[in-house]
Amino acid sequence: MNSGEVAVTMVAMVILAGVGLMVAAMMNRRRFREMEHQERLAMIERGLLPSPESDPAGFNAGARFPAASDPGVRYRTAGVLMIGFGLGLVVLLTFTAGEPGVGLGVGGGWAILGAASLLNYSLISRREQGRQPAPRWTPRSTTVPREPPVNGSL
Repeated sequence: MNSGEVAVTMVAMVILAGVGLMVAAMMNRRRFREMEHQERLAMIERGLLPSPESDPAGFNAGARFPAASDPGVRYRTAGVLMIGFGLGLVVLLTFTAGEPGVGLGVGGGWAILGAASLLNYSLISRREQGRQPAPRWTPRSTTVPREPPVNGSL
């Protein structure tokens, strides 16, 4: 065997081991989510209020907390920062390299990425304006919740 075959074999073994670990992790996560779901259903059947950690969105909606702000805000912030960074690079590289082409090439690339991010923000915000609010995860209870059971009795 030459060194090329050994290297290919080693890379293939590492890739297969990584895929195996990912599959095992995904199956473990699926089982964990199923158990959380079963626990939540059991609590609802008994008339108990599930903890906020099990369904943060449903808890916030039920408690009437203000909804999260515009989902595209991160893109707007990133776009403004990248445009500023790009323009700063244009100035810095133009004066230090002495060639405007270098500054415009590197800094202009960053500024274009920022402009693309701002475009993405505007598209997301326009799409969200026409969308209706998402349905609630848990229905609003019309009955008065029962008192929690005393230890040992269900």
